[in-house]
Amino acid sequence: APSDAAAPSDAAAPSDAAAPSDASRGGAAAPASGSGRGRLLKLLGAEVWVWLTTRLAHSTWAVHGAAAAYAQLQRTADLFLRTAKSAPATRLQLEPDQLAALRGLLAKLCCALDEPLAAYEHVRALCAHAPREPASWALFHCVAARARLKRPDERWTLRLLLKHQDSPPITLAVAHRCLMARSFDMAVGEYHALHARRPSEPLLPLCLAACKLQESLSRKSKSATRGHAALVAASWLSVYAQTRSATHPQEVAYNFGRAYHHLGLTHLAVPYYIQALLAPPAPASADAGAAGPTEEGGQDVSREAAYNLVRIFRASGNHDLARELTRAFLAM
Repeated sequence: APSDAAAPSDAAAPSDAAAPSDASRGGAAAPASGSGRGRLLKLLGAEVWVWLTTRLAHSTWAVHGAAAAYAQLQRTADLFLRTAKSAPATRLQLEPDQLAALRGLLAKLCCALDEPLAAYEHVRALCAHAPREPASWALFHCVAARARLKRPDERWTLRLLLKHQDSPPITLAVAHRCLMARSFDMAVGEYHALHARRPSEPLLPLCLAACKLQESLSRKSKSATRGHAALVAASWLSVYAQTRSATHPQEVAYNFGRAYHHLGLTHLAVPYYIQALLAPPAPASADAGAAGPTEEGGQDVSREAAYNLVRIFRASGNHDLARELTRAFLAM
């Protein structure tokens, strides 16, 4: 279940004021065979050229900023990512892995330059090229949340699911969009289909619990079915805890507390939030690549738990305890 705590800003890449003017537009002509760049490209080959330019773009990003890195990488993008209609006979070809790396780097640079629409075009092409790659879809969800293209996003994912009906990342993307559109029955059906194929994946019962929680509080739901939806959500949370609590006890305690907090049962949420404050964060080996890393590399949600506890105590009038929690866990 989502947290009310403020989401951390994207601090992985520096932000620049300059924005790309043609981030989502290709079609520049290939260099002439007599030019120095054309001769170097012919000498090195397409794969080595792209590898060198992407590595150089990473270094430029770290030293001179995202605008300089994008301007440098755009020349390579014009050569390899232009549409087939412009010059199908002379279009340069790349290996799928290198093409995905180029698309992903361009999307990240566009996000750093606050150009979510341009990043969305790159990441959509990346997911269409690799529909079964979870890392590509993780980047797509991050970019789509910033682009806020709800209608085109839903139609595109549905069309892609019709082409690749056995792709778990696409099915999960469609289920997420059905949940955000408050089509709870469709979302539950997609989540159930994925859970039947991957019963050991802890994300799926957590998503089912979140879906049922939203359904229990929806105005469209009948009064007679709201209590049943809340009980089903609690059962799915138990399934999630069975697959996750051994390696991530802090995360499980926080999500239980957040679910009860969402239902307004603060007397049940407070003990779980306290457990999340006292439990250690997940180690790096059990949570590699998670958002919000600690020094050891795991994910620590103690600040989120403390923030929600402060809100509960302030709403109940216990300002002294709220102040102590703020000093202990939320002070920089």
